[in-house]
Amino acid sequence: MKKLKLLSLLIFPCVLIMTSCGSIQYGKDGGAKTVKMPFAEEDYLDNPPTFYSIQSARGTGSKSNLKERALAKTISELSTKVKSQINKTSNVNLSGEEGGSNSESNNTTISNRLVEEVMKSLILVKSEWLSYGKNASGKEEYEYWSVYKVIIK
Repeated sequence: MKKLKLLSLLIFPCVLIMTSCGSIQYGKDGGAKTVKMPFAEEDYLDNPPTFYSIQSARGTGSKSNLKERALAKTISELSTKVKSQINKTSNVNLSGEEGGSNSESNNTTISNRLVEEVMKSLILVKSEWLSYGKNASGKEEYEYWSVYKVIIK
């Protein structure tokens, strides 16, 4: 009798787990959602001297915080693109004293200054807020999408 009780105690949880797993219904894609950008990426392709960045930030709390996070991503991406373009187009060869070459450090200094100047002309092209309702903790969840551009003059 003890063996039967012990066996039923072991089998019952297994049966319960197996039957409850079957009650979860997944969608055709396994329950995963596809996140789509609210902007068509092909409408904002880089075409030197104009460079674009499409970024998003999702979360709860302050909307201004989400905007700042998206802007930080934008600045990082665009400054890399701008610096790359400036380094392609500028080839500074300066000679130091006694025939020494210091062109590498001068290129870096010049491109950093130029990148800072170019990034001051950052323009918000388009933005959109998406709302996902309340999350598990009851806080409203938002996603901020933005498209920025910068033009190298």
